[in-house]
Amino acid sequence: MRHASFAVLSLASALAVVSACSSDHGDAPAAPINALDGSTSVLPGDTSAPSVYVAKVKNILVGLAPTDDEVKAVEADPTKLAALIDEWMKLPQYQSKMLRFFELAFQQTQIAESDFNDQVPARISINPKVTPLLVQNATESFARTVLELTSQGRPLTDAMTTHTFMMTPALMELYAFVDASQIDDAGKLADRFRAAYPTAAVTVSGAAPIPLADTVNPASPSFMHFYNPDLAKLDAVTPGCYTDPVVYPAARAVDVHFALQGSLDNGRKHPVTGLPCPGIGLASPVQQQIAGDDFTSWKMVTIRAPKAGEDATEFFDLPTLRAASELVLRVPRVGFFSTPAFFANWQTNTSNQMRVTMNQTLIVGLGAAVDGTDATHPATTPGLDAMHASAPECFSCHQTLDPTRSIFASSFSWSYHNQTEAPFASQSGMFAFQGVTKPVATIDDFAGALATHPLFAQAWVQKLCYYANSRKCDAADPELLRVVDVFKTTGFSWNALVRELLSSPITTNAKVTQTLSDEGEVIAVSRRDHLCAALDARLGIADICGLKSTPVATGSSKAALGTINQIVSGLPSDGYGRGSVAPVLPNAPSLFFRAGTENICEAVAELVIDSASPMPGAKRWSSAAPDAVIAELVPSIMALTPSDPRSAPALAALQRHFAAAVKDGESPSDALKSTFVVACLAPSSISVGL
Repeated sequence: MRHASFAVLSLASALAVVSACSSDHGDAPAAPINALDGSTSVLPGDTSAPSVYVAKVKNILVGLAPTDDEVKAVEADPTKLAALIDEWMKLPQYQSKMLRFFELAFQQTQIAESDFNDQVPARISINPKVTPLLVQNATESFARTVLELTSQGRPLTDAMTTHTFMMTPALMELYAFVDASQIDDAGKLADRFRAAYPTAAVTVSGAAPIPLADTVNPASPSFMHFYNPDLAKLDAVTPGCYTDPVVYPAARAVDVHFALQGSLDNGRKHPVTGLPCPGIGLASPVQQQIAGDDFTSWKMVTIRAPKAGEDATEFFDLPTLRAASELVLRVPRVGFFSTPAFFANWQTNTSNQMRVTMNQTLIVGLGAAVDGTDATHPATTPGLDAMHASAPECFSCHQTLDPTRSIFASSFSWSYHNQTEAPFASQSGMFAFQGVTKPVATIDDFAGALATHPLFAQAWVQKLCYYANSRKCDAADPELLRVVDVFKTTGFSWNALVRELLSSPITTNAKVTQTLSDEGEVIAVSRRDHLCAALDARLGIADICGLKSTPVATGSSKAALGTINQIVSGLPSDGYGRGSVAPVLPNAPSLFFRAGTENICEAVAELVIDSASPMPGAKRWSSAAPDAVIAELVPSIMALTPSDPRSAPALAALQRHFAAAVKDGESPSDALKSTFVVACLAPSSISVGL
């Protein structure tokens, strides 16, 4: 099968007719398309036809191509787009797209296992089977929280103030474990498990299974006794290192945490030689105490502080965690800015003292950063660092940043545990940012200041603008200000905002707006999350790009998905940077994008054309009926409906490609796979806005 040169050269010539109406921007000059890389330019003032913007909006929301009936409905009555958006928001694909949007918008991503190291006494996990699942849980938790809150009709402002979070039992255990491992500003550990159970030893044995209820019961003789049938295998590698039973006397919280994950701390020394035992002992996956549903059973969990005389939740009590809807923790947890994932993104230290954490919180919550241009001058400046603020050029930032970050410094240590250092713990805070000044005594006061700030509404409308249009919207655009007003008057309803902004000409470009006149329309490459979501939705394959930690296929399908996963890691993707208000949005095509998408399309072709081991629920086409398959590729993969003037030329181009490939000696199966690659690489397939 020849995909690379044959497919691309054919596409470059065959789509010459298609490119003449590629953007269908009214009567404006046609937008030039380079069929080799999908790039396009659209002049300021060009407007779009329904066949273009209905496809754009549906792709952004759910990754699916529009139907002909949907396009015709909007052609007959443009106001019908809002009703279509309401229907699309009911689809499961909308939840998947918004999950990713909220992960990025609340800056819960771009983290690895090592980024949590300052919050725990060792690592969050030493089990390679558990680690990616735990990081994924932490990454998804707050985004799932916002989706749940909005589904309940709660305002988006609750994301600033919520004490209730979507969590799995595994994530609940992590939160409670972090809470039991107090680390102060100097990095000193106060192990609350060891303090509560000073004589407890973690014992790991493969002799006989031990009921988990006994393992976690302090009154049981089997308290802290764990079953690991792999000890004999491990000990055979280095005799004496893991001789049954393995005992950790005067156990630490981290020893228990690792044992729950089916792991053995690799800090052990050989009892005879005194040398470190090699490697990390891992239990069989089925023997992990935390396993299976503990990473996938999501529920809303309320986190609160202990009442007088009340103990915090025991992190090791898995049976209780699995049934609980509440966590009692000493470390305050409120809103997006106190999650372990957000803290993993933005570590602090004795020099920075929460300034980066606070600045990123303001960027996320209010869409603005401390940059020295803020004219807000608080009457008092608690927490002002005299040394840092001594230079005149530094004072303007520090007079607002230091009092505001003081509430973080008084609540959290530099490792994001309880603040115990008197100079910081007793220090009051002052919220002073962009025209708002108010005392803040607690972290909840700060959360309330974010939720009620005048910048909140426009900040989140602008974030959605970036997502929908791959660029900012003009802040002075009357159409943008109208959408902001709608967001406010609907009580900060997220779904109302999505409906209003994505049906607005500021997104559809159906009419000229100030943003369109000033900035033009951006036709962006389909960045990783959009591309993968579209392939998932249009082909019925769950996580085709392998962006989640749970495998979805076996056999030859697993190999193809593995190839795709290796490639997508190098594709342009949405992101964010330290101190930057605007998200990172790589819009322009490159040779790497061109090569990467072609290789992805080739791997996908193997999954959907004459697949020997089709994936459950996935699309499967047969080369025995090539005409029917090709006719389906145009609306489903290229997103060109039958009434679209680009559809017929595209269909003819694919038919010619298939015929030429067969004539050139390709088998019908390989010729159809090559034709799929052509459709998959079409500008309307690998870009957003065509």
